[in-house]
Amino acid sequence: MSGNGSGSEAVKTAQEWTAMLASEIGPRRPCSEAERVGAEALRERLEAAGVPGPELRPFRSRGSFGSVHGPVMTAAALAGLVGRRFPRTGTALSALALAVGIDEGRFGRLGESRLTCGGESRNLVATIEPEGPVTRTVCLVSHLDSSRSGLTFSPAVTPHLGLLAGLAGVALGLQALDPVLGRARAGRAVVRLSRLVCGLAAALIVEREIRGEDVPGANDNASGAAVSAVLATEVARSPLERTRLVLLVTGSEESGVLGMRSFLRGNDTRGWLFLNFDGVGGEAPLRYLEREGNAVQSWPADSGILDLMSRIERERPELELSSLRLGSGLPYDSTPVLVRGGRAATLSVQGQSIPDYHAPTDTADRISDQSLGRAIQVGRELIAAIDRGEADRPQ
Repeated sequence: MSGNGSGSEAVKTAQEWTAMLASEIGPRRPCSEAERVGAEALRERLEAAGVPGPELRPFRSRGSFGSVHGPVMTAAALAGLVGRRFPRTGTALSALALAVGIDEGRFGRLGESRLTCGGESRNLVATIEPEGPVTRTVCLVSHLDSSRSGLTFSPAVTPHLGLLAGLAGVALGLQALDPVLGRARAGRAVVRLSRLVCGLAAALIVEREIRGEDVPGANDNASGAAVSAVLATEVARSPLERTRLVLLVTGSEESGVLGMRSFLRGNDTRGWLFLNFDGVGGEAPLRYLEREGNAVQSWPADSGILDLMSRIERERPELELSSLRLGSGLPYDSTPVLVRGGRAATLSVQGQSIPDYHAPTDTADRISDQSLGRAIQVGRELIAAIDRGEADRPQ
């Protein structure tokens, strides 16, 4: 694999493709026409750059995570009121809310039903075979869709999003224990407080849907899509020795990582290594995430990939790469891989929080050449090390 350095044509191309998605096309809400146009535009550019056979794979999806999490939190909040007149119905409602919440938190199938997924999204997939026999597969992952603003993503809240997401999950569990906790005064207070937290979460989701606006998504995640696509074009020009490279640019990450969930269902990815690029263009340090999830429940990134990143951190200090114990608090495309016991890790620029996180200010003019260059170079180093077998597990 060859590259031209962080100040090279590769960075220029990544900037152009980021601007194409965030400025020329603009907000790319899951299942929207803009998301489809962005996927097609990136597919055409990859094909013109020599990447073999990039294709769009449609799947059933939804436009927002609110269509699942909103009803779940609302049901939990209302279970007490319903239970005053219809105790069994209230208990069933709280238990159902918990069951759906757990299923969605584990990326199960309930949240992908036709009831909540009435739209269509698509994944962009390309496969580049190595020069020799295939020994392993590395998948470069990013998402093309962009999100929506709201009070949940205000600068004062985002540094604490992992804690708040964890507390909401705990509240969802505690409120379902009403038949047990409700026997004591202290227990009843805990249940009431838990349902109040669920109600607040539901209100924030509704506020986002009503008052929020679709954002350009330059850093999150046109930058990641551009960087992973540029790396794929480099591998297409100079194939790896024994490593198959798969480029996966997902749709509907922002509505529940549905693109990755669809891809995992439809492909045998046992033993694959997933390198996720999510928000790598903003003005902040480049970090590799040690864990993904929230403050209450999280999953460790793959130790083999983390070891490679740690070595790059030591040997290439000019890349300013460093670790971060836990990400944003919301799932990444790599999170469903980790939940299934797969091998994955995420690169992202983050300080106390992600720059311009789900905000209207996430525009192409705020993307840094230096940040893109660091992400491209770290990606090159990781791909080369993986091709040398340095992340292989003993057979």
